[in-house]
Amino acid sequence: MIRGIFARLLLSFWAIILVTVIILLLLLSRVYTSFYTTEKEKKLVKAGKEITVMAEKYLEGSIPESQLSNKIQGAAHNYNSEISIFPSKKQKTSQSLKTFTSHLTADYFTKEDIQKVLEGEIVSKITVERGTSLMSVAVPLIKDGQVIGGVSLHSPMYDVTAASTQLRRLSAVVILLAALIATILTYFLAKYVSSPLQKMSQAALMIAKGDFSVKVDVRAKDELGTLARSFNYMAEQLARVEKMRREFIANISHELRTPISFISGVLQGIHDKTIQSREQEKYVSLAIKETDRVSKLINDMLELSRLEHGDIKLELQKVDLQEVVLETLAAKEPEFLKKDLKPELNFTAKPYVLADPNRVKQMIINLLDNAIRFSPTGKTIAIGIEKTYTQATVWIRDYGPGIPEEEQEFIWDRFYKVDKTRKQEEGSSGLGLAITKMLAEVQRGSVGVKSQLGEGSTFYFSLPLWENEN
Repeated sequence: MIRGIFARLLLSFWAIILVTVIILLLLLSRVYTSFYTTEKEKKLVKAGKEITVMAEKYLEGSIPESQLSNKIQGAAHNYNSEISIFPSKKQKTSQSLKTFTSHLTADYFTKEDIQKVLEGEIVSKITVERGTSLMSVAVPLIKDGQVIGGVSLHSPMYDVTAASTQLRRLSAVVILLAALIATILTYFLAKYVSSPLQKMSQAALMIAKGDFSVKVDVRAKDELGTLARSFNYMAEQLARVEKMRREFIANISHELRTPISFISGVLQGIHDKTIQSREQEKYVSLAIKETDRVSKLINDMLELSRLEHGDIKLELQKVDLQEVVLETLAAKEPEFLKKDLKPELNFTAKPYVLADPNRVKQMIINLLDNAIRFSPTGKTIAIGIEKTYTQATVWIRDYGPGIPEEEQEFIWDRFYKVDKTRKQEEGSSGLGLAITKMLAEVQRGSVGVKSQLGEGSTFYFSLPLWENEN
């Protein structure tokens, strides 16, 4: 892991540094060369103008030839250049300047260049001679307002070339230093990045072996820290799912074992005559009830499985929510009477929802069963319907023991019991609330619960209004 990350980061840093330095080198080299070339040109032009002034004085006879010669030799030495004066063939003074002429002017300037100088322009150009760059400058020589010739200066660009070479060497040193620094930084960065990844890799292996208690200790506040916290959250959720799986297996085993053992005992008792004939009807009736409970449990499990896999078919239509609630209450009247419970209706609206009427009735039955189961004898169960701009809500309130706040988020889980020591109530599969939640969600609705210990609980579900969906 470290080697892989280290190598990739190192190559990336090296590539970035190399490309950056090369681009900077090219830009600096261009700017540097342009600057020094311009400066050299200015110096040569200045020297050429100074020589033209001396040449003009020489032609006037105010200075001797030796003074002009010394000026030319001094400029040639100072600027590492060869200097020549080329006269115009049309001027009578041409013979006077013949001493200072040479073939260099014709070698490095074309006839067009010389013509421009004789017309009063300053000409500058760079040529390459045997691999060496050479700057040539020609300045017009003016006397009495007339161009009578020109001064040409030819200087190799050793100083500019040397400066460029020095710049390249400096860049090479910078590249090496940057590569060294990048290597050191990459090592520590790779270690910083790979350390939490290694921890997560080891933790993942532990989780794969079934140890969901493992945690990744990463305190960073960057993306790696976020990843580590997400990993720990995933581990917690997997631990919770594993716990639910084990509880599910334990619960389903218990829920099936108890009635099957009872039914087996009844059949065995009838078979070996330990149950008298006059008591057989009573025990057979109890066995039938246990069979019905097992059948309900299996049907609820199949229903939940279909919901989880999306295999349920819905017949969505316009549903009168109040009518479905009243029909369900009428069907549940015997169970209300059995515990002397009194329904209390609180309908603030008569909404129509887009839903499957049979599934809505199933949801109401599940919530009513839950309320009846936990309501003390002689109490009231309140049933209400409310409406907002987008949805309608059915709520059912009991005055039972209530649910602790920390338990409420798990109440919709299958087989979840607030009181772990309490046996599953008769007629309950322990899956009603889980099925209700999934039925609401597949119909684009939601569920919720509000509860306080000692004051009871209010379970509710909401469904989208018919008029909003159409």
